[in-house]
Amino acid sequence: MLKHRQKGLEELHGAILILIIAATFFSSVLFIEYSGWIEFNGAVRWETYLFGVLAAMAWVHFNLRGVASRLGALTWIEVLRLTSHQVTRLMVVLFTLAFVTKDVDVSRAFLLGFVVLSAIILWVCNTWLPGVLARLFFREQRLSTVIISSGHEAVRLQAWLAARAHLGVKPVGYVAPAPAVGLNGARWLGTVEQLRGILTEYAVDQVMIEQNEYPPQVAAGIVRIAEHLGCRVNFYVSMKALFGSGVSMIEHDDGYAFAASTPEPLDIPFNRVLKRSLDLMIALPVVVLVMPVLTLVVWLFVVRESPGPVFYRQLRSGINRRRFFIYKFRTMHVTSEATRAQQATQHDTRVFPFGRFMRRTSLDEVPQFINVLLGDMSVNGPRPHLLEHDEQFSKIVNGYYQRHFVKPGITGLAQSKGLRGELRVPALLKKRVKYDMIYVAKWSLLLDFRILVDTASQIIFPPRTAY
Repeated sequence: MLKHRQKGLEELHGAILILIIAATFFSSVLFIEYSGWIEFNGAVRWETYLFGVLAAMAWVHFNLRGVASRLGALTWIEVLRLTSHQVTRLMVVLFTLAFVTKDVDVSRAFLLGFVVLSAIILWVCNTWLPGVLARLFFREQRLSTVIISSGHEAVRLQAWLAARAHLGVKPVGYVAPAPAVGLNGARWLGTVEQLRGILTEYAVDQVMIEQNEYPPQVAAGIVRIAEHLGCRVNFYVSMKALFGSGVSMIEHDDGYAFAASTPEPLDIPFNRVLKRSLDLMIALPVVVLVMPVLTLVVWLFVVRESPGPVFYRQLRSGINRRRFFIYKFRTMHVTSEATRAQQATQHDTRVFPFGRFMRRTSLDEVPQFINVLLGDMSVNGPRPHLLEHDEQFSKIVNGYYQRHFVKPGITGLAQSKGLRGELRVPALLKKRVKYDMIYVAKWSLLLDFRILVDTASQIIFPPRTAY
């Protein structure tokens, strides 16, 4: 329904922009040549630059920088951001072509002038064109819509639809057992028993039914009435009401619809192969080349400062809450075994001097590359907490265990942002978990590389919370 209309609007807008900018380029070349403002060398291959213009605009069209779902209702800031993004790509492509082809005949002043002209045209088109197209295609296909739901949900859905009014949806009101008290913004039309008369009186084109509000027998009756009167029927589920979050994923398969609380890119086998390959490329050299030398150095300091084992292992919870032993270089005195479940604090007396250095520089985490080779951990992922802390933290942050949808990591998105050390207040915990959930939902190989680069800077310049 709305998704198809929005997609169609995006495609029309993109196609028209490609044609307009290509025509602008062609017209600019003809105008400059005939006016004589700039003298071109006859060897300039204009077809190459025209191809570059088309490629740049296609590149823009397939990556609208998060505004695709709002095209037609953009704020001036969103228009400015989109236009600057389009112009940047256009300029990058044209000047890259000039550089790669070593074209000394083309005028850089002409290319820059064309980019400036394109910026003006793109700003005007991004501001007005989607609205014009929406009115042109959807004015005669406005859908009078009735929401069949509780009053509170009806108000929320009507507000959502109002932001998409340009797509030709006109909410009439809502149908519920009784009008909701204290709600302004949605009109109560009557009860389900009065539905046939309501749909006829208001010439309704479409009904939207909240699936959780009515049992299957009642919902089937509503569908029969609506379809008999020629109405489109849509069922909807408020994911925010169910999961308490706007992050969700809908899958359709053989007549069934499945809703999940979060997308999982790493559920795709190809993505797992990519991530595992990156893990092995990093972990194998570290374990073979770095670990033997580093272990010897750590042993020398441990013998002097805190006699006892060099390594330390502890039970942690991994992917799907499966338990495994995590390996670390020991940083605390052996006599502190009984208090290891306590978080390390600044100036913690349990930590010996070189252990403090290892914790600050994350050297104590290096043996976890063995865990990576064993498949229990990944280089990047949510940091695994103590089992006792998992239980405590899950009571503070709703959905905490979504962190366990992926393998835990030696470093993670939260750590790359400088969030390390003791979790003294719930706000710090919630901030870390928020980054962990972003990683679960938006994993990509590029994100993994960004985390590695940011983590490297954290090792060189450790945050004050690293102890």
